[in-house]
Parts: sequence; structure tokens; C-alpha cells
Amino acid sequence: MNTLTWIRRALLLIVLMLCACSTPYRPPQLLDAGTTFPGLIDLAARANGKTADVLLVHGICTHDASWAGAVVGQLMQSLGVAAGPAALKAAAGPQVQIVSSTADTPAGRLRFDALIWSPLTTELKRQLCYDQTNKSSICDGAPPFTPTRASLNARFKDGLLDDCLSDALVYQGVARDDMQRRMRDAILQVLGAADTAPGVPLVVISDSMGSKILFDTLLRMTAEAPGSRAAPVAQQAVDRMRLLVMTANQIPLLSLADQQIATSLLAPAAPDSLQLLLQQRLARREAPAVDQRLTLVAFTDPNDLLSYTLQTEKYAGQGVTVYNILVSNAPTYFGLLERPDYAHENYLANPDVGRLISCGVPSSPLCK
Repeated sequence: MNTLTWIRRALLLIVLMLCACSTPYRPPQLLDAGTTFPGLIDLAARANGKTADVLLVHGICTHDASWAGAVVGQLMQSLGVAAGPAALKAAAGPQVQIVSSTADTPAGRLRFDALIWSPLTTELKRQLCYDQTNKSSICDGAPPFTPTRASLNARFKDGLLDDCLSDALVYQGVARDDMQRRMRDAILQVLGAADTAPGVPLVVISDSMGSKILFDTLLRMTAEAPGSRAAPVAQQAVDRMRLLVMTANQIPLLSLADQQIATSLLAPAAPDSLQLLLQQRLARREAPAVDQRLTLVAFTDPNDLLSYTLQTEKYAGQGVTVYNILVSNAPTYFGLLERPDYAHENYLANPDVGRLISCGVPSSPLCK
């Protein structure tokens, strides 16, 4: 085959690949009629000169402090502002790391606190390093894996199984109690400040299994004995929430591990930790001096094998509105496949998702 023929065939293949590539949910599809929710910029304006808080919690797979900077940068891009330098609060040993930064928007200041819980599972996951074909950052120096694997099988075994699903297995096992206690300590550091005003908005952006860890921990904190500092901090956090954003939602799947075997097809599912927190929130509601409405927005890529839309009837109620939004995190090829790792891990790197979180629906006039 001469060079010209090879080039022509290569170009034809590229054209065919491009024609077969689609992103069906770009722009995102709002599944609920009348979807409307505030963006970060709107909540900054509602803080009345104070600083609105944004809590970030990552999901499965290894993460470090750079994740927080990338997410905050993506969120602020739509507002045309840059976040200040990040400060990392890291304790010795396997603890939840806290990465904090602020951003001055046209409507007011936002404070971001990212809870990086990945160090809690790192040492356990290193036990699987021998199995990785292409070693991840936590497996540097591990002996090579010599059997031959197909390239895609190797990528997904290394990432989705050895590095990502392993997090879920650790949390669902005997380490859960310890992980929650360490998450509790981090929440108290971030949200337990004595000068936190009850009416200042709190936004929570949680990804994948990070949502479950956070809600499980907050629920456990509310059940602590009278006089505990943790109980009022958790209750105030839930009461202050005005926007709860969940991406790559795994609660419907992971909550199966918290239930007994059903004895009847009609037996109702036990409420999960988010449902219980929202029920407690409703029971505490009084005639509010400030708007206490909470909007829960769930972003789902239908090709994400590990993600589920939220069942609205489980979570919506007085003072709580739930919206599902479909997005495409990566291209779909030939209508057959979207890369599973990109589909699950790219929500908060997706500019469509970032703009909706920052600017809301309809888009705030303060967004560029």
C-alpha cells in the first residue's frame, strides 16, 4: 500500500468515526417541567454581605487536592472570576484532607471547602497494585503485571475496578465506621465555626459515593447524645442547605447494602440517610425568618453504568424540590459505547454541568 492510499484510508476512517460520534445530552436535558433553581451566583447574592459556603465531596477513585482546584476553577469560569489560592489542611496519617479557597463574585463572596476522603482507602487499595497493568499514582514501584490483557480491559480493570469500585467495597465493609468518624471530624472543622450564621446559604456538591458517605455521617452526627457538639452542627448544616447538587448518584445502588432481604414484593424500601435527614429537616421547620427552601438537583449521564437518577417522590416534599438533569460527559461511538470511566468521572469537569451549577436555571444575568 503506497503512502497516498494509506493517508486516504486513514482520513476516511477519521471521518467515519466523527460521523458516528454523538453526545445526545449536550446541551443537557431537563427532565422536569418548570425546572428552576438558583446558581452559586444567586446564593452569593442572598448571603446579604456574608460569605456563602460551598461544600465539595468527591466520589470513588483516587483524588487529591488538585481535584478541588479543578472543580472550583470550572465552576468559576462561567462567572468570569478566579478563586484565590487554596489552603490544604492535612493531618498526619489517613485523615480527610480539607482544601479551602474563596472567590469574589459580582454578587458576593463564596467560600469553598473540599473534603478529600481518598487517603482513607489508599493503603487498602495498594493491596491490589500487583494486578494493575499500568500502575496508578498510588501504585508507583509495584511489581509489573506480566500477563497480557487487551488494552481496554486493562484500562477498565486498572481504573474502574482496582481503583474505583474498591472504594465502595471498603466503605460497605468493616471500615465504614472509621471512615464516618474521620469524616465527622472534617465536617466539624469546616462547618462548626462559632460565627456561622443560620441564615447564610450552604451549597453542597457531592459526587458518586461521596454523597452517601456525607449523608450517612451527617445522620449519625444528628443522633449523638444531648450535649454533643456534632448534633447541632449537622442539624444546622442541613437546615442551611439551599442547593444540593448530586452527580453520578449511587445511593439507589449502595443503599441496597443497608437493607434486609425483602419478604414481600410490596414491602417498602427502608429510607436512606438522605431521606431521613430531609425528614428531620422538615420536622424542625418553623415560620422562617429567611427563605429555607432547598433544591436538590441530580445530574446523570444515562451511559454512566454506576449512576442513577433520583426518584423524585422519595425526596421531594414541603420545602424540598427535586430535579433530574441528563448530561453527556463524553462522546458515544456508533450508538454502542461511551467510555465508562469518562461517563462516571467527568461530571464536574463537564462545562455544561459547571455552568448550570454556577448560573442556575434560568441562567442568572450575572453570568457571562
